[in-house]
Amino acid sequence: MGILLLSATDAFLTAILLLHGADEMNPVMAVLVYRSVATFAAFKMAMTGAGIVVMVFLARYRFMRMIRVEFVLYAVLTVYASLIGYEIWMLKGTGELPLL
Repeated sequence: MGILLLSATDAFLTAILLLHGADEMNPVMAVLVYRSVATFAAFKMAMTGAGIVVMVFLARYRFMRMIRVEFVLYAVLTVYASLIGYEIWMLKGTGELPLL
């Protein structure tokens, strides 16, 4: 659930940053976000949700026979939390925004 909430927050902050002059560097998401923010958000949430469902279903399996998928979920949560922190830092910063 936390990953989905952070994903939604990321979509919201991305839209705000784009309004302030940042650039979307992911080519697939850039096509979507510059056409329609609603389509971008829907696609982002659908892809994140589908990935989470698959990882939860496979949580007891090992990724590349080394690490349990359950721990990959925690890693994704941590990366999303870091991304949100970075986006907040960009919003608070002054001057030219770095690439998103």
